[in-house]
This record gives sequence, structure tokens and C-alpha cells, in this order.
Amino acid sequence: MGNQQFQQQKPGSGDKQGEGDKKRRFGPPIPTRFGKRKKGSKGPEASNKMPNVTPVTRCKLRLLKYERIKDYLLMEEEFIRNQERHKPQEERQEEERTKVDEMRGSPMAVGTLEEIIDDQHAVVSTNVGSEHYVNILSFVDKEQLEPGCAVLLNHKTHAVVGVLADDTDPMVSVMKLEKAPTETYADVGGLEQQIQEIKEAVELPLTHP
Repeated sequence: MGNQQFQQQKPGSGDKQGEGDKKRRFGPPIPTRFGKRKKGSKGPEASNKMPNVTPVTRCKLRLLKYERIKDYLLMEEEFIRNQERHKPQEERQEEERTKVDEMRGSPMAVGTLEEIIDDQHAVVSTNVGSEHYVNILSFVDKEQLEPGCAVLLNHKTHAVVGVLADDTDPMVSVMKLEKAPTETYADVGGLEQQIQEIKEAVELPLTHP
């Protein structure tokens, strides 16, 4: 009988032990302070205290992700730098010329350099007569710049992007007649006196020197 009682009590004791394990495994939830008044701490330590950042696991995973992205970008930057280093010299110069042409723009205006302020700024005037305080781009040969010389200007910002040679005068090119007109004096009506004055002032010295 004693053995039977022991056998009968044994299952009950096992149930109690299982309940104890469940209690230890699934303990009471951590109390939250949502909706409750927080205790205010005073002093400089409270103002300098850093807030708790949760969840810590997600923050670490995000940090690891950003570190992987940073490593990938560094590898890509090093690869591009090596490709630029091994690029042929002619191809590199061609790309630089293309970039310079893009910075100059098209079409380019022609102006006159009035005054050089410093290495990067100058005062220029256009054919209209207006003056502008503009930038001098770094690829312009500053040794050729002098007051009164003709310069090329960007059509949007009016920045100095080049210097015209001495044998090229835009004012002379505008006044130069490359093709004779087909109109005659007969096509002009009502200006007999002005036509006669033009003939006496222009044609007679050429035909009867």
C-alpha cells in the first residue's frame, strides 16, 4: 500500500514541478510606465543624462548594415580611382576638353575687359554698353588678360571663358562687307538728294581719284 500511495503522489508532484517551470519560464511582464507620472530627478546629472535607446538589437543590425554599405562604397571609390589612373592620356585630355567646352557654353558673347579686380574677378563691358562684374574661370590664360582686350563671355553668366587674339576684332568683323548687295539706286524711291550726296562723297573719289 505504501508503494501505491507513493505512486499515486508521484504524478501530482510532477504536475506541480511543471507548473513551477512554467512560472519560471513565463514570468510576469515587465511593468511599464505608460500613463504614469515620472519621477523628476534634479541636478546637473539629470540634464546631462542620455536617453535609453531601444531596441538595442535592431540598432546594432542597422549599424552593421550601414557599415557594410560604407565598405562597399569605399571599394567602389577605389576601383574608380584605379580606372582613372590607368586611363590613356589622350582619352583623359579629350574628356577634359569636353568638360571645358561645356563650361564655356555655346554661343559665346564677345566683350571688352575694362578692369581686372583680382585673379578671379574682373569688370567687362558688352557691345550694348552695359558693364558687368564677373568671374574669371580658372582655365583662362591670365597672362593674356589686359585692360582693353577682347574676351569671350559665357552667354548666361557673362563669366570670362577665353581671350580673343589680337588680329580678331569683333567690331571690324561686324562692319566688314563680305558680299555686295544686289539692290540698286532704282530700288530706292524718294531719296534723290541723299543718293546724290552718297555718290559725290563715296563714288566720285573712287571713280575719279
